[in-house]
Amino acid sequence: MHLAFPWALLALLLPFLPGVRPPLRRLVLLLLVLAASGPSLPLAPARTVVLLDYSPSAREAVWAQATQLEVPPPATFLAFAEAVQEVPTPTARRTDLGEGTDLAAALEAALERGADRILLISDGLSQTPVLPPPVPVYALSVPPSPHVGLVGVLLPPYPAEGETVEVRAVVEATAPTEVTVTFTRPGDRVSVTRRVPIGRTSIPYRFTLEGATPLTVTLTSPLGADQARAELRPAGTPEVWVLGDEAAARLLEAQAFRVRRLEALPLPIRADAVVIGRAARAFSPVELAALERFLREGGALLFSATPEGLFFGGWERSPLADEIPVRPAGRSGVALVLVLDVSGSMADGNPSKLALAVAGALSLVETARPEDRLGIVTFSSGPRWLFPPRPMTARGKLEAKTLLDRLRPGGSTRMLEAYRQAIEALEALELETKQILVLTDGQVEEDPAALVALAEAARAQGIRTNSVALGGDADRALLARMSRVGEGRFWDVPTPEDLPRLFLEEAERTFGREALEGRFPVRLEAHPVTQGLSTPPPARVLLPAVAQPWARVVLDSAGEPILAVGERGLGKVAALTTDLSRSWTDWPEAPRFLGQLLRWLTRTPARPRYSVSREAEGVRVVVQGRFERAPKLRYGGVERSMPPTAPLTFEAVLPSEARGEAVVLVEGRVLFRVPLPEPSEWPLTDGRATLQRLAEASQGALLEAPQALPPAPRKPVPLTGPLLGLALAFFLLERYLIWRARRA
Repeated sequence: MHLAFPWALLALLLPFLPGVRPPLRRLVLLLLVLAASGPSLPLAPARTVVLLDYSPSAREAVWAQATQLEVPPPATFLAFAEAVQEVPTPTARRTDLGEGTDLAAALEAALERGADRILLISDGLSQTPVLPPPVPVYALSVPPSPHVGLVGVLLPPYPAEGETVEVRAVVEATAPTEVTVTFTRPGDRVSVTRRVPIGRTSIPYRFTLEGATPLTVTLTSPLGADQARAELRPAGTPEVWVLGDEAAARLLEAQAFRVRRLEALPLPIRADAVVIGRAARAFSPVELAALERFLREGGALLFSATPEGLFFGGWERSPLADEIPVRPAGRSGVALVLVLDVSGSMADGNPSKLALAVAGALSLVETARPEDRLGIVTFSSGPRWLFPPRPMTARGKLEAKTLLDRLRPGGSTRMLEAYRQAIEALEALELETKQILVLTDGQVEEDPAALVALAEAARAQGIRTNSVALGGDADRALLARMSRVGEGRFWDVPTPEDLPRLFLEEAERTFGREALEGRFPVRLEAHPVTQGLSTPPPARVLLPAVAQPWARVVLDSAGEPILAVGERGLGKVAALTTDLSRSWTDWPEAPRFLGQLLRWLTRTPARPRYSVSREAEGVRVVVQGRFERAPKLRYGGVERSMPPTAPLTFEAVLPSEARGEAVVLVEGRVLFRVPLPEPSEWPLTDGRATLQRLAEASQGALLEAPQALPPAPRKPVPLTGPLLGLALAFFLLERYLIWRARRA
């Protein structure tokens, strides 16, 4: 019995106070005081409400646990998934309550049925946020059933008619398994079988978009099946004006772009993009100003390295130089001395090793600029200067070629003195870059340690030593060590026929030209322009350039940019440092590459776009574009700000339970209507941890087995009502006795 001490003392003394009569009145006063103190007795057992998770991810495990469940009365059993329904026994099975999990609604239903405590049997995977109830929750965690399902189909933004598009099916798995994903569209059906890991995996499907295309994606696996539908509609086809680049025009026509070949630039510019393969001098100051304004206001420009374009066309000296994402690789002159073996063994072969070496040396001569200095010192039984380091002017090149053609092999292999003289000749020059290139096909007859010491001394003077080991008899170990100590490059050339190509590559690295010819391996960076592309074949021509600080290099060759892109104002700009008509005419993916480049360029900040994804923290909506005021996101009648998270990028996160549609607003105007992806029944979260937090916050506990549920406590029964009723009865009895006494 619960009774406050002061009230209890007053209740015991009050009937015996002087003046309180007769005895029944004393009893009434006692009962009233006791009722006012709010007494109670633990007489009734507590009501237990059992919540059974019948969602698809948990129902099998919950049904197995329910057979071991013993709950003392009074108890109520509620089955829930998306809906909540009372069931007569814990072993009842319902599969008609939906495909999701609304744990918050289940807890609310338990409170409505007068729960004094709640027993929750669930996997803890809920699509709604859950707050702890005011009564204890005893949670029994069951593992979710293994599952594989489709969580979405990723469609390309702004696809064009005739474009090869890529659609991706996003598969979510809670256990590693093999799946088959089938893509079905009118006239085509493609199945892909793959083993997927735990987590999310995207499976691509590519096809040519021809009009509005309905698409059905079906997933089958040992863990279940799923299906999703989507429709892909082509956006407007961009119009591209091409000036001076016929190869680009043909490639873009193959990708269904509307191409206009122009000899002059019409004003005003009405195109989505302009490809420029002409020289800067072909444009008037008014046209150049129009191009800059077109770019800044949301247009797209592509500069290509045709024989008349980009730096051949003097664009680095034009008013648009700061808007182009590359600039010429400006440098001072370079000094190089070739230390060439002309011993008797160089006469071997047909053509001879020396003839091939001379052909390669001619590449050095041809590639050098007038500000470069090139010298050649030969060695056999002793050193001989073919010509000392001299500027490679037109006359210098002619004399060098004449002297190279006169070389004849003969003698032994003594390199030391020729190498020393090359170092001394370079030390006397006031150029920043100095290099030596040593070539031999045999074993050097001097002390190897002396040669290595010379390489180290040359390095101390800022002179690098590069070396070429020609054929199987060359002293590879010595040459490699000289290059390593001299901080240069070492080439092992087993076949003499490779010499001309090697010399050309070295010439391209050392001297550089306005355009380098050869084979330049291409490396792709991850970017929307390169998505789904295989590595292009080596470029045949390359314009030495460096990227602007604000640009991003998408294709490069050994650090030299081939394609650089960037944003300027509201527009986008790109520069190709290779000639499409010479480099990639035989590359089957060249049309797709150029099409993806132009589509990326035409999606400028002046043409905003959005993306939406469901993540662990909620539904993320991203808007990209340039706005005078940041956009807002409206959902459920509430507007949320979208703060910037990157240049021209704004984001907001909606709650995990958000469904249906949201609206993106700019200054009160509807910019996008954003359909929100449905939440997954199998989110990749720790359901057991969720249940433990819920139980501890409600003063309950996480159970390991149904038998661990503690006995139901007795629920206090308030006595205020009965005491007041008894007091009233005695009061009426007293009044009756007084009335009888007066009549008598």
